[in-house]
Amino acid sequence: MIFRLGRVMAASAALLGAFAQFTAQAAEPSATVAAIKARGQVICGMQADNPPFSLPDSQGQWRGMDVDSCRAIAAAVLGDANKIQVRLITGLTRFPAIQSGEVDVLFGSTTWITTRETQLGLTFAGANYFSGQGFLVKKSLGVNHVKELDGASICVPPGSTTEVILQDYFRKIGATFKPVIIDDPNQIQAAFMAGRCDAYTRDMTGLSGFRSRQQNPAELVVLPEIITMEPLGAFIRKGDALWMDIVRWSLFAPVTAEELGITRANIAEMAKSTSPDVRRFLGLEGAVGSSMGLEKDWAAKIVAAVGNYGEMWSRNVEPLGLERGLNRMWDKGGIVYAPPMR
Repeated sequence: MIFRLGRVMAASAALLGAFAQFTAQAAEPSATVAAIKARGQVICGMQADNPPFSLPDSQGQWRGMDVDSCRAIAAAVLGDANKIQVRLITGLTRFPAIQSGEVDVLFGSTTWITTRETQLGLTFAGANYFSGQGFLVKKSLGVNHVKELDGASICVPPGSTTEVILQDYFRKIGATFKPVIIDDPNQIQAAFMAGRCDAYTRDMTGLSGFRSRQQNPAELVVLPEIITMEPLGAFIRKGDALWMDIVRWSLFAPVTAEELGITRANIAEMAKSTSPDVRRFLGLEGAVGSSMGLEKDWAAKIVAAVGNYGEMWSRNVEPLGLERGLNRMWDKGGIVYAPPMR
């Protein structure tokens, strides 16, 4: 019996040693992380003037959901949410930018679809917003539904899911349209306002944000139809597993914080909590951070910098008058949740 117990203990020790060695290997810095630490910045690709995702404020500081997500990643990797660089991209330049290594993470209202992972060498790391494609028209056009746009001219960016979905939807409803193809988002908006196209299509959030910033928003109408579901978020290059883990869990951290009731205001007080989930999140217990080569308090630093997901929403989206809808937490009627952080 003693002999058998010894064998079991030896086998257990070997397994624990192998697991420890595997964990240490898994936390080895990735090529992307090494480049970020050497440069001292996380570079994120985003669109210009794209509320509520990315736009400069009156002082020239970048704000928005994508900006906060980028800042969360910087807080996790570098311990400082301000160590980011916003690299501007368009519909045509965004994928070459991430493929070439010009940016570390691609945001820019980019939708998660199959071929972007299977053909472009990219991986979708996680969603920070759930939206859907819609249409904006001028009230003077007298159109109330998409079917009434049969034969209309529609401004749309080239090489985008927006263009493909538009073609598929009009074919499905038996209607036709005249595409006005423009790459730069600002030029699309200017073309629409100048009357070069009857309608402007993109994700509903972007349309609402654009409408809200016009001098006379009541003159523009967002049509009621939402023609697709659009999970928007972060893309990275395939082949860097640790960077994938860091980006994904940096996006999950604000969601977990909202689930746990952790905010920027109470994060210091929450350190007194006896909840195992809260203590693991704050790095007071467990080894979540070290499993990714991060500091123990990586998630706490994210919340201290950008708040929880609800705070991000209140700061960036709520001022546009948009409902959270599907972006509510899972227990509040939405589809937003984070896997357990342990």
